[in-house]
Amino acid sequence: MSEKSTKTQTVLLIALAVCLAITGFFVGKASEHSDARQERERLYALNRSSIEKLIVEDGPIYVIGHRSPDSDTVCSAIAYARFLTLLGHDARGAITAPVNHETAFILQEAGVETPPVLEDASGENIFLVDHSEYAQAAEGMVDAHIVGILDHHGVGSVTTGQQLLYEAKPIGATATIVWLDYLNYGFDIDKPTAHLLLGAVLSDTDGLTGSTTTEADRQAVSELANIAGVTDVDALYHSIHAEKLSYEGMTNEEILFSDYKEYEASGTTYGIGLVNAIDEETAKELAERMKEALPAGFASKNVDLMYASVGIRENGEKIDRIIPANEYSKEVFEAAFPNYDEYDGTSFIFRTGLGRKTKFVPGLTEFLNAHPHE
Repeated sequence: MSEKSTKTQTVLLIALAVCLAITGFFVGKASEHSDARQERERLYALNRSSIEKLIVEDGPIYVIGHRSPDSDTVCSAIAYARFLTLLGHDARGAITAPVNHETAFILQEAGVETPPVLEDASGENIFLVDHSEYAQAAEGMVDAHIVGILDHHGVGSVTTGQQLLYEAKPIGATATIVWLDYLNYGFDIDKPTAHLLLGAVLSDTDGLTGSTTTEADRQAVSELANIAGVTDVDALYHSIHAEKLSYEGMTNEEILFSDYKEYEASGTTYGIGLVNAIDEETAKELAERMKEALPAGFASKNVDLMYASVGIRENGEKIDRIIPANEYSKEVFEAAFPNYDEYDGTSFIFRTGLGRKTKFVPGLTEFLNAHPHE
């Protein structure tokens, strides 16, 4: 064999070896990808099987949030009802009362209809989202069949004798937990649902600036915006926020109860209405309006204490004005929170904030537990 032929043969052998190595590499990668895909499918199947025995009585499952529904509670209810439907259940989103301006805007942007109001939960299959307190729930909830709870608050008063799905995380929004469940169960999120969840997360985390915001919330916003086709998240948040601050055409009492929740601690019940302001001037004006609305509002509810919390969340500022409904509410509040910055005759002012979820409710509950109702 000539020297030239030998060189040619050598080159061909090397090329063949390289081709075989490359083929082996890609076959190995394909095998790895196949193994990873199979493992993902196995985990999805395990997650789904973990709630196969969800105990449901005759009739649909109504997925519903708290009274005075906000965007997180409404959008999470709609999105989780779809999630349960994908699992094979007859699930329907519902609300406890007509939605506010902000939520109506998010629903319109997503192209989703407002869910129906569930007037009475008695005897119905109920999946609670964004709360676990009877005081915050729809009428008749004590006589409902609770099949599950999805929440990002503390453990409430709702109890049940049978097994149920209970999922709670210390996270910025219930909508983020819904997003995580879609991922963990291997379900795709359609564009309208992504838009709903995106708006809810932005609302409940104050545009990812709230103290309860987590990396999961930030990732949720990024991925949901991509699915929803939202290229300017900041612009969407500003539009949502503007609607949240709008109380146009609403009476003082309607404003007080637009984002109102009730709680119970050691035999004492109390209610807090959350009101949003854009600046100090607006906050002071709204505080005065809440002072006018609180006596009648208090008389209309079966609670021992009531407050309005007028808050500013603008440009990194977190200022809250707490307005008590009566003298007893004022005395209890001052004893529970003696370190306020100022009292102007109408409001206790906290210039570093007194968030309802993070400070107000935990602090007041702790005080009431230490001083039980006689």
